[in-house]
Amino acid sequence: MALRREVELCSAPSAKREEEWSPFCSSSHFTEGALCSSPSQISPHIFSFFLIVHFLDTCNVTIHPEAPAVEFGGSVNLNCTTTCANYTRLDWEISVEGGIQKGDGWISLNLTNVSEWELQPICIVQRAGFDSLDTNVVIYVYQFSTPVLNLTSKIVANHREKIVCSIPSLKVRGSSSPSNVSIFLRKGSNILKWERSISVEYSFLAKPQEDGDEILCEANLQVGSEVLQKSANRTLKIVASPYNVNISTNFTVYKTGAALVVKCHAEGKPFPEFSWDLPSQTGVEYSDNNKTITIPSAQKYHNGTYRCLVHNVYGDGSTEVDILYEEAPRSWVTVWVIVSVLVLGILGTICYCLKRR
Repeated sequence: MALRREVELCSAPSAKREEEWSPFCSSSHFTEGALCSSPSQISPHIFSFFLIVHFLDTCNVTIHPEAPAVEFGGSVNLNCTTTCANYTRLDWEISVEGGIQKGDGWISLNLTNVSEWELQPICIVQRAGFDSLDTNVVIYVYQFSTPVLNLTSKIVANHREKIVCSIPSLKVRGSSSPSNVSIFLRKGSNILKWERSISVEYSFLAKPQEDGDEILCEANLQVGSEVLQKSANRTLKIVASPYNVNISTNFTVYKTGAALVVKCHAEGKPFPEFSWDLPSQTGVEYSDNNKTITIPSAQKYHNGTYRCLVHNVYGDGSTEVDILYEEAPRSWVTVWVIVSVLVLGILGTICYCLKRR
């Protein structure tokens, strides 16, 4: 600062230079009414003195970390350093007790079991012949609990449900409504919803295929220069009455002796049970947990409607198919043979009768 002032004076108007340079000019270069026109006319000893003063006056004091964050009841360590030479005192000023260690150009402060919400310690440097220097740091004392996910333990498919995630306990420097908080709801890589708040609510229509999906609640809090993150997760448990019920068969029209196979398909949570309503139980075989029926040699009385019935604790479902019997068509060769036999029989009878006469 002093050196900059000297340079400014040398470039100032003459009247001002005479007034302000005069105290710094050497007697050999300055007489009453005269001006020294440049720093070269300053006494070498005085110029050196101002350089030393400038060097000493530009030292500083810093605290690390610059914006410390500590959980309520936790501990934090601060370190104050100075570039000032020949200081007479380097110390902390704070309203609570802490452990102090010091060395050449540094002093540390360790605070344990922090229980005050607003702490702002000051680091002071005192030097002989100079004003003291000081700097302070804001300690961000916080309380940040793990978020809680609330959702129904058993969600019924095709019903509208909601998920609520909230932070039960949140406080920063005594404020219970800090602005630098955000909360996210995610499913996989998809963000379902987020809010700059301490809670978020998401409404959705439950789908059976979402059973087993994981929901993640992620809370972020910026405290000082740090970003804190806590999360919770829950797995969706979705129940459903039977759905996607359908039936298949290898014949919809059959003839005597055909091997009929009828299968029923359905989904549900929990998985449904299967039963059948059939035209006839004769010769019917059940397999695959009652999902498949087989008739090895179907007869005319197996003709009719085959109904599959499915059931679980959340509902019922059914599906059906008509399987029709078709009589085998008569062969003309067979008819001709029968007719020929009858004709020959009649002719033989006539011939026999004529011979008897």
